[in-house]
Amino acid sequence: MDALLLLAHQVFAWLVLLLDALSSLPAAVWQQHAPPLWTALLGCFGVAWLLAPRGVPGRALALMWLFPLFIVVPSLPPPGAFRVVVLDVGQGLAVLVQTHAHALLYDTGPRFNASADAGNRIIAPMLRSIGVSRLDGMIVSHQDSDHSGGALSLMQTIPVGWVASSLPPPHPIVREREARGETARRCLAGDRWNWDGVEFTTLHPVEASYANPKLKANDLSCVLRVVNAAGSVLLTGDIEARTEADLVRRDASALRADLLVVPHHGSRTSSTPSFIDAVHPEVAAFTPGYRNRFRHPRPEIVERYVAAGAKIYRTDYEGALTLDFGEGAAREPRREREHDAHYWREVPLRGDLPPLE
Repeated sequence: MDALLLLAHQVFAWLVLLLDALSSLPAAVWQQHAPPLWTALLGCFGVAWLLAPRGVPGRALALMWLFPLFIVVPSLPPPGAFRVVVLDVGQGLAVLVQTHAHALLYDTGPRFNASADAGNRIIAPMLRSIGVSRLDGMIVSHQDSDHSGGALSLMQTIPVGWVASSLPPPHPIVREREARGETARRCLAGDRWNWDGVEFTTLHPVEASYANPKLKANDLSCVLRVVNAAGSVLLTGDIEARTEADLVRRDASALRADLLVVPHHGSRTSSTPSFIDAVHPEVAAFTPGYRNRFRHPRPEIVERYVAAGAKIYRTDYEGALTLDFGEGAAREPRREREHDAHYWREVPLRGDLPPLE
């Protein structure tokens, strides 16, 4: 009897080794985009046909009704165009920029607790749903947890080509990249690259910013401008008035953008009149958390953008905002709460905020 138990144990040990080897394969976990509704309905019809009683003709042909589930993939921007998704991650920031063959994530949202953050609860599922299996680049604008909180879980969930940030060397994100034998490079003004006909330019920080011990983490935020023939986007992290003035002084014309993701969620420490005049955005996207304790965005800041002629959108009210920058694309963002309405996504009451303490 003991010999049989030992043999069973050994067989099971060999099986575990095999399963462990299989789990390390790239295709060990099946992941794919969320299929369109019509392909899901066809798939249900195909499954029902396959399960039909014996004698129903053509059951093998039912497999054809399943093919659209896998071969109809989400549309990508054509060469030269790009898509921007300003995610609703609560009080924080995460922006996806997609070109025809590349994907960049700017900031990774907040950390909620020891096991949950915007990376594993919001961003990774969203990337899977739209068929993004790899990030070619990730920018973590600065070290505040509402911008960097999801980075570690994302790096463990999805391949990331390179990471750029203004983080100090001891930061866990930098250490994680080094542990993988990869570098986390610094954001530096003047860095440029072109993906599929779309220009990316880093405007801040400059080298001297890193050498200034008095500069706050907010003012070290990586500032990125994305531009093509159809328009431009400015991503600003949490820069405050000091850095805004520096950017205007260096080259105000380089700040011009059709879409501005508003600095610091609409805090009164940012969005100076001179900066808004230089950017002159057609669309201003605010990224506060609903009923956040900071009362972002501040009413006087919203009024500045309204006075400048910008259309105002807020992720806490509208949900994720998606804009396409291509030939003939409208400058009206797709608002997720309206586009994919459900009773659990009812629009919050505007102005329903707690009193200041």
